[in-house]
Amino acid sequence: MIRMMHRILKFCDKRNARRIRAAYIFSFLKSFIQNAPIMMSIFVIRNLMDGEMNVTDCCIYAGILFIFLILTVIFTHSSDRLQSSSGYKVFAEKRIEFAKHLRKLPMGFFTADNIGRISSILSEDMVFVEENSMSIIAEEVSAMFSQFVITGFMFILNPIIGTIVLATEIIVMIVGIPMNKESMRNSYARQKAVETLSGSVIEYAQGMAIAKSFGVNGESAERLRDSFAKSREANLTFEKEHLPWERALEIIYAIGTAGVLAASVWLMQNGRIDIFSFIGMLLFLMNLFAPFKQFYQLGSRLTIMDIALDRIESVFNEKPLDLSGSELPLKEYEHEIVFDDVTFSYENEEILHGISFSVDKNEMIALVGESGSGKTTIANLLARFWDVDSGNIYLKGTDIKQMEMSSLMDSISMVFQNVYLFEDTVYNNIAMGRADASYEEVVEATKKARCYDFIMSLPYGFETIIGEGGSTLSGGEAQRISIARCILKDAPIIILDEATASVDPDNEKYIKEAMSQLCRNKTVIVIAHRLNTIKDADKIIVIDHGKISEQGSHNELINKKGQYYKMYLLQKSMNEEIEVAGA
Repeated sequence: MIRMMHRILKFCDKRNARRIRAAYIFSFLKSFIQNAPIMMSIFVIRNLMDGEMNVTDCCIYAGILFIFLILTVIFTHSSDRLQSSSGYKVFAEKRIEFAKHLRKLPMGFFTADNIGRISSILSEDMVFVEENSMSIIAEEVSAMFSQFVITGFMFILNPIIGTIVLATEIIVMIVGIPMNKESMRNSYARQKAVETLSGSVIEYAQGMAIAKSFGVNGESAERLRDSFAKSREANLTFEKEHLPWERALEIIYAIGTAGVLAASVWLMQNGRIDIFSFIGMLLFLMNLFAPFKQFYQLGSRLTIMDIALDRIESVFNEKPLDLSGSELPLKEYEHEIVFDDVTFSYENEEILHGISFSVDKNEMIALVGESGSGKTTIANLLARFWDVDSGNIYLKGTDIKQMEMSSLMDSISMVFQNVYLFEDTVYNNIAMGRADASYEEVVEATKKARCYDFIMSLPYGFETIIGEGGSTLSGGEAQRISIARCILKDAPIIILDEATASVDPDNEKYIKEAMSQLCRNKTVIVIAHRLNTIKDADKIIVIDHGKISEQGSHNELINKKGQYYKMYLLQKSMNEEIEVAGA
């Protein structure tokens, strides 16, 4: 228990940790003052039975009790003020720190499972620790000090009684060791079930439209129902396996209490303690181990908190990308981009093997290949969404690992097949491409991206709020806004992940016009799925199972009659079949 409490303090920053430690002093004083009236009652009873109590004594005792009450309020307030607010301050800062750390992690970390993990950490673990950590520490510290005060007073009454109380406490602590281990094990299973449930809920919500369209709502919810069932079982298991330990402690407390009572009766009968000490012991008897009970009852929550901290720290321990580069000047160089013997692994499986190629300034190259061959991974490595395992990537002669991330990203614009727009105004979604852009520059970018007309037809024009993810716009409209954002950014390197792959013919025409504006006088890397769209590329690179199988212009690769030639003929025949069927 003490280890867990110490860990929470280490989790806090130094300023808040000092505040919490200062609160310990007030917790001790509060514990002493709360038990003082019972100690004082022995003297009151002695005076009453001796016939020495008078009005003055009554007033004195009443005044002392009133002082105890005032001191209890002061000490409680001081302890709570130092501790309670600290939890919210600590986690306000930790959430910001958590978000900053996530920004530094490679994109490979953000799998569906890890998104569920992040969600459960933010919504479950951090909230649980934030709301419980400081109050539990306060109560646990108060309970420890109270038990210490009571035990000390029992030794003052009689060493034999004090020894019985101390022996009972030692036995409780011995039993508490395996109990805490059991709680830790089941707390981990419980929090893991919560994480899985969060991931299942997110997956179900994201796939609801697809499930409805195919009429498989029940089947798609199977994993969700299973996750709810596992979460329920994890919680029930936690309670079932913890309950016997609670009962064992209750039995030990009962035996200890009975032992103290029996010893007190025997000592009084043998004249070892007087009636006043016996009465004082009786006043403490029913609450003799109450602080210890509270200490271990809170222990289960403390173990859950310990696991929650494990999960929070596991994300903080994820290795971030090294962003310590400098803003080096991008000088003119023989090649704009160079991949030099690049290898990359994902989850211990190497998926790129010795990739080497170069791109000259204002040159357009296309990456083609089957799905999963590594095309998008190559583009993502250039943007440092991941870092290479070996080899180097150079931008104008500078290794991208030696560049500041902001400097690198200022040099690159990316247009993805699946566009994400923020729940904000149309204007702000475009202006994020360049924060210092004027209104006129934003408007000009929309005209070049062929989206000005449809923006002006929206209810509030540029001030219209876009739904989260661009849900209130068509796919083509959202794509054109994303292109306007890139035009405004005006980066020298453009990466296109087949932006026209999933849009209707009308929008495709506008998007192609927008992309021609975007790519004018730029270095362009196209991830191509439709081979007829990249005939005019300066260089076509064919990726096969993470390796470059061939590269050259369209005509050169057709004449080679290799993999590209076969892919081109296959797509051409398929398009002809579609045209015939359409006719």
